[in-house]
Amino acid sequence: MKHILMVDDVTTNLKSAAEVLQPFYHLSMAKSGKQALNFLKKNRPDLILLDIMMPEMDGYETMEQIKLNPRTANIPIIFLTADTERESEIRGMKMGAMDFITKPFESEAMLGRIEKVLQMEDMRRNILSSAKKDLLTDLWKPEYLEPEIDSQLKHISDSGATFLLVDFDDFREVAANAHSSNADGIIIRFAESLKTLAPTESVLGRIGRDRFLVFIPYGLNEIELLGLCNDIRDIAIKEANLASSADETLTASIAITLAPQHGTDYDTLLRKLDMAMYYIKQTGKDQIHVYRGV
Repeated sequence: MKHILMVDDVTTNLKSAAEVLQPFYHLSMAKSGKQALNFLKKNRPDLILLDIMMPEMDGYETMEQIKLNPRTANIPIIFLTADTERESEIRGMKMGAMDFITKPFESEAMLGRIEKVLQMEDMRRNILSSAKKDLLTDLWKPEYLEPEIDSQLKHISDSGATFLLVDFDDFREVAANAHSSNADGIIIRFAESLKTLAPTESVLGRIGRDRFLVFIPYGLNEIELLGLCNDIRDIAIKEANLASSADETLTASIAITLAPQHGTDYDTLLRKLDMAMYYIKQTGKDQIHVYRGV
């Protein structure tokens, strides 16, 4: 079910919209621009319905802040307005609004405009995804990871961000003893498991035959981080082994860097991930290691 955030300072407007939208969409509500921006720090809806006339921070100001953040900049926005002036519509469209819905709401027109915008957004995402994603795994290609992650690092919250490098141990030997299609099957099954295990809003990439990046745009506590790493090693590797016809059992090592403690850009954090992974490979493999300057 698609997720819509509605922002309106008038309670009766929120209630009337909820009656129309809740049977079809997961609906979240905010009563001010500030509330909406706080909500967006931890949530990414598929669409924002944004009232123009609000006190303190109006819809235009709220939209400017949304567009400045790379994590939220591409969320489609429909303005809600009782203003029928052409100038308001022109201003909104120039700022990037996808459409307008006038108040009071007419249910069929409202649903139709929302469905049209969501369909357009799905098409846009599919086109972008096909260019940026690895054909075998549907994970981000290496050349697109750096600009995407660097843009997100500029807007991380006080909790920081988490970066994992997952590397199969001795994959070359296992793949050499497996049929080529089975070797690809190992990669595919692992990638599918990784998608289900990774936290919300993670950026997942494949940067080598058997090397995977997980970027989480917020910090995890020690228990959460250890739990995620153990899940990746235990569950995902079991899935990968189901696709292998080789006698060897695959294991995986995981290196970890944290932002901003270990760096504030993709290149620095990746370099330190490689250093942490080198340490693992020299000390026995099949381990989890946080970068500590070694």
